[in-house]
Amino acid sequence: MSNKHASGINILHIELGRHLYGGAKQVTYLIDALDKDARFTQHLLCAANSEISHCNFNRCNTLSICYKGDTDLLGFKRLLDAVKRIKPDVIHVHSRRGADIWGALAAKFTGIPAVCTRRVDNTESVLARFKYREYDAVISISEGVHKVVSKHCEKVKYQGIIHSAVDQEEYGQPTDQQWLKDKFNIPQHHLVIANFAQYIPRKGQADLILAMRELTAQFNNLTCLLFGKGPQEENYRQLIERHNLQSSVKLCGFTNEVANILPNIDALVHPAYAEGLGVILLQAGVSNCAVVSTPVGGIPEIIKHKETGLMVSAGDVSGLVQAVSLLLEKPEEKIALGKALHRHVKTHFSIENMAREYAALYQRVVKV
Repeated sequence: MSNKHASGINILHIELGRHLYGGAKQVTYLIDALDKDARFTQHLLCAANSEISHCNFNRCNTLSICYKGDTDLLGFKRLLDAVKRIKPDVIHVHSRRGADIWGALAAKFTGIPAVCTRRVDNTESVLARFKYREYDAVISISEGVHKVVSKHCEKVKYQGIIHSAVDQEEYGQPTDQQWLKDKFNIPQHHLVIANFAQYIPRKGQADLILAMRELTAQFNNLTCLLFGKGPQEENYRQLIERHNLQSSVKLCGFTNEVANILPNIDALVHPAYAEGLGVILLQAGVSNCAVVSTPVGGIPEIIKHKETGLMVSAGDVSGLVQAVSLLLEKPEEKIALGKALHRHVKTHFSIENMAREYAALYQRVVKV
């Protein structure tokens, strides 16, 4: 089935997510970077009407298919037909939503080498090994993810870690605190902390809301902005009302203005219970924003306690209060931690690094 020529490698990326953040955004970074390298020809297979299907790439050809989720057998047939038509040298599966299973089957039926990028540290069943054994390479975005997925990859030839990246130009915006306060109706004299994540239990927003009970008692000039969407929204709204925090905690919904918001807040607070890596932490680093987070999943690869940010145990509301208080009371320490995180992210999490590592992997997998 191979379409490989001596001068290049033909890659088929499979990303079936609906929204253009997280893993899907990383796919666009990788495609854009590899489009600059003449050794690679790229195709993107995505779900029709997904946000990534509307992206304009320089050389990568986008093919959209009707896809309804994990159990869509017709969606798999469309995927397999596309693979047979494109005849890539390597299949790279980026998303789950069934794509990891369908991609494995496509590799098995066609004999084409396949790479799977695993982005979450969720525990999988023992049956996962049957899926991963069809891949030539399973790549994790962090040590935390690798610890989980490696248990199912005994027969996978290539395993490793390739960190996610951040667009340093997009997130290196200048400060404009007046814009932020006007945009979200924040009093002029207020300090601002924020969280950006899906409204789901494992992201820990409930802990931050509870921490705000004590933080507002210490700081009567503090506003907390919670950006995101998800099934916990109404529960969070009720929790805010129960503790009379309506004037200090705002549920702001999903935003596309993260790059403009981060440089203007006093701290990013990310009290997650599980996290594959934490791209929002990378974005905060490029923005010179101080971070309070938890030592779960891949987060310790970004945040080193008292070096590039502050860490508290997941679920430790009192510890969260103490860490945020420290940053608000000691602005010089807040600034120093933000700068240290900026240096760390700029050095270790660039798009160029990520693309270079995947390029080397593709060459190993197709034996160029």
